Amino acid sequence: MPDTVKGANPAAWSLSDEAWFYLVFPLLMMLPAFRSGRGRRWIWALACVGVVLVWMGGALIEPGSTRVWALDYLPLSRMLQFVLGVAAGLAVARGWRPPVGLWPAVALTAGWHLVLIPWSWYASDAEWYGPYHASQLLSTPVFALLVAAAARADLDGRRTGLGGRWSVRLGHWSFAWYLIHEIVIRTWLGTYGRPEGLVDTALVWLLVIVVSQALSGLAYHGVEHPLERLLRGAGPQVPRPAPAPAPQSPGEPARTG
Repeated sequence: MPDTVKGANPAAWSLSDEAWFYLVFPLLMMLPAFRSGRGRRWIWALACVGVVLVWMGGALIEPGSTRVWALDYLPLSRMLQFVLGVAAGLAVARGWRPPVGLWPAVALTAGWHLVLIPWSWYASDAEWYGPYHASQLLSTPVFALLVAAAARADLDGRRTGLGGRWSVRLGHWSFAWYLIHEIVIRTWLGTYGRPEGLVDTALVWLLVIVVSQALSGLAYHGVEHPLERLLRGAGPQVPRPAPAPAPQSPGEPARTG
């Protein structure tokens, strides 16, 4: 089953999840809960509790590839993360301010990952309570808060370093990079093996990052972006709103016609 799930590219497993999310997104937007602040707060609470229950549900599945598929790859297991992301995006777009700012959210995310290090000393990834499944599921509210705080800072016009030309460009390339980076890593490992020593490891990682970014830029500009424009051009065209009339000076006669 791992060969079927991952195919030739271990990162491609998420495409089935993303296709499912695109399919159900219009249905989610029809639900009244997403259109009210109170409803979105309930969605936040239920999604955060739900990912914990999904994580604990791993105890009912025998260890091995079936558990990995059920907790990590199955679209339904990832559905709560998508629902929480939709609710957070709508809330920010309607003026919601996260309870913490961007840099505290960054610190919280970094702290969560630091917790996973000693966790891995005492629990194997093969166990349902190990750090691997926890990093996939229990991180959901932490990352939702981080993305919401970053979006709020951007809307407020604060300088975060995320709105620069290269930051935006790397963001455009990020999905292609996600799909490509592990191919580059595995190609290196299959050809040259694991590097030894701190300096060699750092140099290999630097090379992997540079090659992955270069290939992702080519994939975005040569494949992804042209196809996106083609699909948008073939879809329904949404008319742009008419520009607001210019304000009149005091005493100026009203324009008619």
